[in-house]
Amino acid sequence: MSTETYRRAAETGDVDLALTAFAPDAVLHSPLTSRVVFTGHAQLRPLLEVAFSHLTELTFHTDAGDDRTRVVVYTARIGGEAIEEAAVLRLNAAGLIEDATLFVRTLPALVALMDRFGPDIARRNGRPLAARVLGVLAKPLLAMVRSGDRHAVPLAAPRT
Repeated sequence: MSTETYRRAAETGDVDLALTAFAPDAVLHSPLTSRVVFTGHAQLRPLLEVAFSHLTELTFHTDAGDDRTRVVVYTARIGGEAIEEAAVLRLNAAGLIEDATLFVRTLPALVALMDRFGPDIARRNGRPLAARVLGVLAKPLLAMVRSGDRHAVPLAAPRT
């Protein structure tokens, strides 16, 4: 099954193996925005290279569903943040991933993902100016989210 191949590839950082789990015209929906979609192996390769270069300690803990729709969930670290990502994977008749929609938690991890992935993907797509702009724009947001998570969120938590 392609989810087993995808899991093994992600855990070992093997981009070529990961691509064998995807249909040639597969579509991947970004967890950051509905305006970004990656289509086909040519667009998925740089995304997977960036992902595998920044995610550490990646371990899958859930793989559920049927032969047409699977949900896989993993934990990892990105830029010092713990991250958990769920992917809803729709499989074609051959069992290859034809559509993947990603969901990330926590908010600090999502912003860390944006901070790390955005500039690298822009660079790999031949957009060095966009890479610099994305790198600059993400830093204050990351600082605000981390500060809020550390100092503001505990103010709303139940008292123990």
